[in-house]
Amino acid sequence: MSETTTLSRATTAEGAPDAGAAEGRPPAGSTRVAAVAAAVTLAIVAGYAFVAGSFTVPSSPTRPMVAEAFSPWFSQRWNVFAPNIMKVNRNLQIQVQWREGDDLVRSEWVDVTDIEFTSARGIPMPSRISKNTFNAAQAFVTRYQALSAEQRDRVRDTFIRGLGGGAFAPVSADELLTQLDDLGGSRAAAVRYLRYDYMLVRFAAAFGTAYFDRPVERVRWRIEHDRPNDFLHRFDEERQTELSYTTFGWRQPGTAPTDEVISIYDEIVERYTGR
Repeated sequence: MSETTTLSRATTAEGAPDAGAAEGRPPAGSTRVAAVAAAVTLAIVAGYAFVAGSFTVPSSPTRPMVAEAFSPWFSQRWNVFAPNIMKVNRNLQIQVQWREGDDLVRSEWVDVTDIEFTSARGIPMPSRISKNTFNAAQAFVTRYQALSAEQRDRVRDTFIRGLGGGAFAPVSADELLTQLDDLGGSRAAAVRYLRYDYMLVRFAAAFGTAYFDRPVERVRWRIEHDRPNDFLHRFDEERQTELSYTTFGWRQPGTAPTDEVISIYDEIVERYTGR
């Protein structure tokens, strides 16, 4: 090959444009795709922030609208914190009677569960004893609900019988069990219920005697059912469900609480109420 031909080729190669500069500029189409992707991402983030803010800020004016639109698919409920969360709080309230002369005096209702919880408020790790009647109310209702409808009607009535001449006595456990058997349902469920009923009679008599400082002759109790608002309405001041009560009839303790038991409950009442 001649020198002229070689020089010509070299000159042509040196005068050609730099291929690397062209490769460094992105194509017009890829720039457009990146801009669209950035816009979509920004819209998603802004939408998430808007929805999250509407759900978490109690006074947000957009919350009802957003909740209505997203609730069927994305709403949270209280059971997000546990698979089988309790939906109703139950408090045990007692009422007692004592004698003043020949007259029976009836007390007001006393919410023992609320007294226990009030004493534990502000304590990071309260004693489990502060849930004594709360747990008792749950266990009692479980046994009550295991009865048949006719049996439940009977146990909500009084367990006191008249002896004549103004004297009264508690209906015996055997007689109560026979009555419940005659109404159908499970005998085992009736036995479990009567055992817990007997326990609550003794508790109400001891607590009532210490609380009112009177020799209690009769007791009864009721269960207050408090269902909190749904998760989406947890900040609402208006209740979705009103308080309801299951009231049980009067019971007469077979024996009065001993002085030792009363002294223990005197200390409990003083610790809880400062009385």
